[in-house]
Amino acid sequence: MRIAKLVLFLVFFFIVILILAALLALLRDWIGSALFFSPNSGGTDAFSGKITEYLSSSIPAAFYLTVLLGLNYAARRRIAYPISFIFIWVFIVALSGAVFLGQKSLEQINFSLPLKKPSKDLAKPGLLLNNTVFLGDPYQPGSARAVLTPDQSLSYREDISLSQMRLPFFSEESEFFDKIDRDLERSSRFFSAWFNEGLLPYGVYAGSLAAFLLSLGCLINISFWSLANLFFGALAFRGALILENFLNQPQINQLLVSFARNSISESMVNPIIFCALSILILLYSGLVYLARGGRTPNG
Repeated sequence: MRIAKLVLFLVFFFIVILILAALLALLRDWIGSALFFSPNSGGTDAFSGKITEYLSSSIPAAFYLTVLLGLNYAARRRIAYPISFIFIWVFIVALSGAVFLGQKSLEQINFSLPLKKPSKDLAKPGLLLNNTVFLGDPYQPGSARAVLTPDQSLSYREDISLSQMRLPFFSEESEFFDKIDRDLERSSRFFSAWFNEGLLPYGVYAGSLAAFLLSLGCLINISFWSLANLFFGALAFRGALILENFLNQPQINQLLVSFARNSISESMVNPIIFCALSILILLYSGLVYLARGGRTPNG
């Protein structure tokens, strides 16, 4: 019964996180495109609202978070770690692969969200934007304009093409979350590249990464407080994401291949490293478990 609940938990949260991450990414790009003037210069016209374009980029977020939440759930429900390891591993690899396969079907039906684009008749001649005064129609290429130069003088210009300018809205950014977002974006490119090589190569990469993340389950049960364990696990998974991006750098990958004296293929370096790390962590966790006399912090 507990295993069935674990499976339902994994499927439900993977789908929810995937959809939420895709919608947030789509909303971010939609808002970002609306912050540029003018709408007919390629910004909002290039924005299609196709959520299928964001599904594959959201897989790493769903992948990492579902494993983390699944481990925490299994620890709270006192499901044996080897059993939870196997079930989470199987379902996270299968679910992530199914998303890539389902994405192609959604692309065929051209599924998109009808997000309203900014109107093209809001700006009038006389618009002042970023030290630029539009004397003619702001939406027309070659429209006459007066530009305030650094020496505080106005100069008349007639440009052939209208380059986009960002509207002067204040936006508060967090460097911490921006770095996580960039790492997840790079991770999505690695996932996509492996899937494009075929189901078997993708299974090797996703399976080795899932095994590495699941081996960090010892941190999910490090204290008596489940919420604290979740935070410890989140920090460990953040380090795993950094490690994944570090190992996938071409220079690092080639350096590791040279250390191995070309005895292994370049594409298999990272899966081997993930598997080796997971084995070492599992051995360490097993020794700690035996040293405690078969007891865990939760009993």
